[in-house]
Amino acid sequence: MEQTKLSSLLIQNVMQVRSAYASSGDLNVRMLSSGEHRFACITLENMVNKQILNDMLLKRLVRQPLSGPPMNCFIQIEEEISTASEQKRISTLEQLYEMMASGFAVLLMDGVPLGLALGFQGFPARGVQPPENEVMERASHEAFVDVLKLNTPLLRRRMKTKDFVIETMQVGRSSQTQVAVCYLQGRASEGTVAKIKQQLRSVKIDTVLESGYLQPFLEADSRSLFPSVGVSERPDTVCAKISEGRVAILVDGSPFCLITPFLFSEHFQSMDDYTMNPYYATFIRLLKYLSFFLAMLLPGFYVAVGEHNPEVFPSAIFFKVVDAEVATPFSLLWEALIIHTIYEIMREAGLRLPKSVGHAVSIVGALVIGEAAVTAGLIGAPMIIVVAVTALASYVIPSLYYPTAILRFLFIIVGGLSGLFGVVLLFAVVLTEITSLNAFGVPISAPISPFDLRSMRDTVARLGWKTLSRRIAKVQELHGAEEETR
Repeated sequence: MEQTKLSSLLIQNVMQVRSAYASSGDLNVRMLSSGEHRFACITLENMVNKQILNDMLLKRLVRQPLSGPPMNCFIQIEEEISTASEQKRISTLEQLYEMMASGFAVLLMDGVPLGLALGFQGFPARGVQPPENEVMERASHEAFVDVLKLNTPLLRRRMKTKDFVIETMQVGRSSQTQVAVCYLQGRASEGTVAKIKQQLRSVKIDTVLESGYLQPFLEADSRSLFPSVGVSERPDTVCAKISEGRVAILVDGSPFCLITPFLFSEHFQSMDDYTMNPYYATFIRLLKYLSFFLAMLLPGFYVAVGEHNPEVFPSAIFFKVVDAEVATPFSLLWEALIIHTIYEIMREAGLRLPKSVGHAVSIVGALVIGEAAVTAGLIGAPMIIVVAVTALASYVIPSLYYPTAILRFLFIIVGGLSGLFGVVLLFAVVLTEITSLNAFGVPISAPISPFDLRSMRDTVARLGWKTLSRRIAKVQELHGAEEETR
């Protein structure tokens, strides 16, 4: 896109800015003089700290009259008068609009076809708070916030090496959203970093308001149920991934960081695993794997066995299921679909409503609707137990809730129509889907498939730090990684 150069005439530059913001009421243009020269200080309302702007620039400019050629005075302001820690020369109107929207004050001078953007940001921002989604016992209680410039120091404070690189770029034709690509030089593959930056630059989207807007452009297959890009709101988790050769992408306006390449097994890991005893961390991981399979397979398996393969039930359980289902008007397939749909409706209602009301919705839904359905003879009591176990298991791995919710319905339908054979066949399709995904040359199913014995020390089981610290793990060194990522 063609850029419009700033004019050396101050009044012409000011008129162009006023024309561009003619319909906006938040433009501030402060005209002032210093000696024989005229200036304009242009800001957007509530984007700049006015007190600091006055103390560190405007007062100093008025009290120290300038004389001489305009360009010399401009350089004097840049090097001596302005005390802003962050300043940048700009030469086009497009740069001026961008810097103003980022919270900079722009100083224009008559006779100079340049502007000086000064970092006196003062826009409202949420402070660093504990994470809401990735709650840990002993790990850090810091989470990313919505402002990019507040998020990058959270990483830099933990990665003090000079090899830690933060590259910024802009994405979005209208929003011009700042995006930071973070990686560890020497650990991350140069080819992977180049590919990620190329894909971000080639994103054709008008507005980027959250990291989720960019995630599909980085996914191995955006049509797949399983993500190949990780998401985290914890700086310590992101730093741990960066140290293994991953690339992190921070987006201004989002408290969630994207991580790639990301392995499927990492959904079952957390920072707490590395702060507790290895045997207990291994036990917790096994529980997570069990919970994932229960959340995905249990309702479909129950429907398949009840509808087509009742001989699988032990006799005591079989008669209980029969007694419960004889009194209900629906088949097990329709029972499962109805009750799981009601559960998803209750979950969505509790999630979107205010917290005080949301808790009431979840409690009322669990107690009243479930109990009423059983008492009225619409749903069997065993099905309510299956739903309860499934719901609890699905929240053990929150990052996989969405794919397991969809797969749960698929397994119910397939199990109700074709029995255990269909469930096993669909499960094989799911495993094939997971093992087929490749994130920037790294199979997301590694190190389980392709199998890598050395890397299994921190996959299902978690060995002690004395063993883990003997070798620096790099995601590019996993078996099956493409040659270009090494």
